[in-house]
Amino acid sequence: MKTIKGKMKTFVLSILCIGFGFFQLKAQDSTANRVDFMVLPAAKKVVQLNRSDAALGISAQAIAKQKSQQNPPINIALFAVDRRTEAEAGNSDVVMVISIDQLSGKLKMLSIMRDTYVNIEGTGMNKLNAAFAIGGPQLAIKTLNQNFNLNIRDYINVDFYGAAKIVDALGGVQIPVKTEELPYLNNYLNELSIYDKIPAIPLTQAGLQLLSGKQAVAYTRIRAVGHGDAQRTERQRSVLIAIFNQLKLKGKEIFPVFATDVLPNLETSMNNFILFSFAGSILNSKNKTIEQARFPLDKESVGKRIDNIWYLTTDLKTTTNSIHQFIYGSTNPVKTKR
Repeated sequence: MKTIKGKMKTFVLSILCIGFGFFQLKAQDSTANRVDFMVLPAAKKVVQLNRSDAALGISAQAIAKQKSQQNPPINIALFAVDRRTEAEAGNSDVVMVISIDQLSGKLKMLSIMRDTYVNIEGTGMNKLNAAFAIGGPQLAIKTLNQNFNLNIRDYINVDFYGAAKIVDALGGVQIPVKTEELPYLNNYLNELSIYDKIPAIPLTQAGLQLLSGKQAVAYTRIRAVGHGDAQRTERQRSVLIAIFNQLKLKGKEIFPVFATDVLPNLETSMNNFILFSFAGSILNSKNKTIEQARFPLDKESVGKRIDNIWYLTTDLKTTTNSIHQFIYGSTNPVKTKR
């Protein structure tokens, strides 16, 4: 079995880490320290998906789109499920797609608003985040593929507590917190402490702060400040990028943390072989930015009450075109330094 050399670590862990964040892994290339990726600890839950195109909702057009690219990206769905106990199904509070250019290592990160009005097979029109609760990751991935003509075949998911443990394992994350965000962050923090019965440690100052796992999760849940749920997706991406920065900062010494504290908190459809294969093309990347965006775009969506429930409505064909332009074309998204 081949071993993983050199810089094979920091990026799979960053794509892997979300509940947000999660991407990279690396093993040292000295003989004494080489690591066989097949003997790594397994994720908390490895889910065997039905991988047929029909079961994943992948159309012939989406397959053709991938094949038409000289260097087609790999698209992975990232979910963070809003559940307090293992028994809960939970809506996906976070819905992201990470697009990885395997050759250049270029990374694109896009959020899709959880309230987007989409068709969920077998249910009809509903909020996007309901797909995970209704049919688990299989239906959640299928819903993304069917509504936005994507070719997603794998996913990573964490719940609140798993995400908090991952952030703590990395030593926290640096996040610029605004004064007006403080009371809402602490309110969500208190809510989390009720469920795990561990007293919350409130954040007392604004500015650039080193957030603990629970504080980071609470930060990603804020939506009463700024542009509502749209700005919440920005906070979620900020935490994911901060996780990536921590991984880069810690370098190779993060490897045992990945094995003992990250993998056990992940639910995924991917085995170690696949995770390392992604890392191989990414780690040599010289790209210094992560391109990010949020969909539907403001100009392509409007909030509506339907049967007394609020939805974010959009012309799905228009939003699909915008998402494809971002993933496959040249765009001018927000760029965040790694």
